[in-house]
Amino acid sequence: MSKNKLLQILLGCGLFLVITCSSEEITSLSVGEDFTNTNIRVLSIDTFTVKLSTMKFDSLATSGQGRLLIGQYTDEYVGKVTSSSYFRIKPSTYYLDDDAVLDSVGLFLSYDEYFYNDTTQVSNINIYKLNEKIKDEEDGYIYNSRTFEHESTPLATKSFEARPYQDSLYVTLDYDFGLELFSDIQNNLITDEESLYQKLKGLTVQPGTEDNSAIVGFNTSDVYMRFFYTIPSELESEELTYDFIMDTEDTAYFNHIESEVTGLPIENIISSEYNLESSESNNITYNQPGVGYVTRIQFPTIKNIYNINDEGTILDATLYIEPVPTTYSSIQTIPESLELYTVDPNNDLSSQVSGSSDYIYATFETDESEYNHEIYSMSVLAYLDQKLNEQPEIDDALILIPSDYNSSVNKLLFNDSEASNYRTKLIITYAIYEKN
Repeated sequence: MSKNKLLQILLGCGLFLVITCSSEEITSLSVGEDFTNTNIRVLSIDTFTVKLSTMKFDSLATSGQGRLLIGQYTDEYVGKVTSSSYFRIKPSTYYLDDDAVLDSVGLFLSYDEYFYNDTTQVSNINIYKLNEKIKDEEDGYIYNSRTFEHESTPLATKSFEARPYQDSLYVTLDYDFGLELFSDIQNNLITDEESLYQKLKGLTVQPGTEDNSAIVGFNTSDVYMRFFYTIPSELESEELTYDFIMDTEDTAYFNHIESEVTGLPIENIISSEYNLESSESNNITYNQPGVGYVTRIQFPTIKNIYNINDEGTILDATLYIEPVPTTYSSIQTIPESLELYTVDPNNDLSSQVSGSSDYIYATFETDESEYNHEIYSMSVLAYLDQKLNEQPEIDDALILIPSDYNSSVNKLLFNDSEASNYRTKLIITYAIYEKN
C-alpha cells in the first residue's frame, strides 16, 4: 500500500491516532477495524538515536564569491578567526593626459552590510602590494588555505570602526606607489594587462595582528583604487579622477580564512576524515562557514524500525536540532535557513538533499511548547527512505550549511541529545497496516 493511499484512508476515517513509544516496546492501536478489513496503527516515535559529530573540510573555494571578507576576532568556542583578501585591480582605460599631475591615491572598499562580531571595537587594516600573481588551481578555484607573497612594508595602514550599513571605507595609499603607476601610464610604459601585472600583480588587505573586533564584508563590484589629479592651466584647476577597478573574474580574487584553535575540542580534528563525536566536545557540535567546520548527522539505529511487527510505512520524519542558546546574538547571528547535503564516508561533499519536488531546507523557528526553544526543523523523510532501502549500506551522513558557506564566518553550535532539556531528536510518524 502506498503512502498516499494510506494517508487517504486515514483522512477518510477522520482518525489519526498518535502515540509516543520506544523501539523496544511499541503499542498498537486499531483504526476502523471494519474499514476494508484493515487495521491501521499510527505511531509517533522519538527514540531513534541522532548521532552528531564535527568534521572539517580540508579547504573551501572562496574565489568568485562576490565578497571580500576582512577582519579578525577571538571567540571562546572557535578560537581566533582571521580573514584577509587578495585581488587584482586594473584600469578601464590605459590613458592619462600628459599634463596631468597626481594629487593623491586611495582605495575605496564599499560595505555590503555583512559583518560578524563586534563592529564597535577598533579594527586595523594593512594594504600590501603582491609579489606573486594570483593563480587558480587546476580545477579553476582558489581556496581559503591559499596565500600569495606580498611586500613586507604596507602601502597603507588604517584604524577604523566598521560601519557595515554605510557607504564605504576609504584608505589613503602611499603617494610614491601611486605616482609610479600614474607616470607609467602617462608614458605608455603600462598599456595593457600584461604590462600592468609586471608592475602591479595585485593587492592584499590584511587585518591587524592584534585585532579582536569583527570580520566585515565588502562588495567586490564596488572596490576601486582612485587617483585624484589635476591638469594645470591658466584657469582654476579642476580636480579629476582616474580609477583602477577590482577585477571581478572568478579567479582574480579570493579570501584567505583561517582559525587558531589550540586548546579547544576542535583542535583534535586532524584531518578531513576525522569525526569528532559530540561526546568528546562537551555535547555540542560545530558549524563554521569560511573555515570549514560542519556538523555530521547520522541515524545509526534507524533500521530498528524493522523490529516493529507487520508491514508499515514512514509517513513523516522530522529532525529537530537545537542551536546552543548562549552562542548567538545580534552581533553573532545564525541563519534563518540551512541547506541539507550529504557527505560520503570520506567526508567528501556528495549532493544536496531533495524531496519529492524540491530541495530540502532546515528552517529556524520557535518551538511552541512551554519552553519556547529556538530550533531548526527539517524533513528527513526522503533521506531515511533512501537509507532503509540502500544496498549495500553506505556510511554517509547529513550536513547542514548556509547558502553563503564559502563567503561568511558565522559560527553555529548544536546541542546533541544529551545537552539540554529540549533534546535534539528525530520524530517519525509510522503507520502499520494489517489485513485480517
